[in-house]
Amino acid sequence: MVKFISYILIALFVALSVNIDISSAEDKIRFDFEGSLEKWKIPDWAYYQNDHKAISVELSDKMASSGENSLEMMCEFPGNKWIAALVEYNTDNDTTYLDLSGYKSISVDVYLPKKAPRDLIQARIILTVGDGWHFTEMRYAVPLERGKWTTIKAKLDTPEDESSEWKGRKEKKLIYHQDKVKKIAVRIEYDAAPPHRIGSKYHGPIYIDNLVIE
Repeated sequence: MVKFISYILIALFVALSVNIDISSAEDKIRFDFEGSLEKWKIPDWAYYQNDHKAISVELSDKMASSGENSLEMMCEFPGNKWIAALVEYNTDNDTTYLDLSGYKSISVDVYLPKKAPRDLIQARIILTVGDGWHFTEMRYAVPLERGKWTTIKAKLDTPEDESSEWKGRKEKKLIYHQDKVKKIAVRIEYDAAPPHRIGSKYHGPIYIDNLVIE
């Protein structure tokens, strides 16, 4: 009888452990670009900005930080001024939002090819939030290392946070808008600032994969 009860307790523990793992997996929002671009694209406005030089995005099997595919964004950086290339996920509906209340962090993997300039290309995540579509970006960009995947990660605001890893225009803290996230963007920046910070031109790909909100 004692052995039988022990078996039942062990089985129950295993079942609960499995449920916890499944629940944890379901709590994540993930874009892994395995089957499609998943609504990620260069926004129309970026084609008309002099300081934005993303040329195209497509699904690629050349590089991946997880699975077999990633998003490949072709960029054209002149090297002698600050230029960005941006790709974004848009909910595509004026009344549709992602509710990220209770989520703790957002991260994405970015690969910079070896032929790219050294120490001048960086990345950050941007969220468009709230009814007013407030532009909210990571306070600090993360430098990309050539020939490697770099994980860009930021904590999402929680009520107990006194500081935030995000900054925006005319909005309070991200926590007040986290239930209404309209867009998620990844921005690659060539951080040139003449005359002291300039580099070589770069016309080529940058790879983005495994964006996770958890």
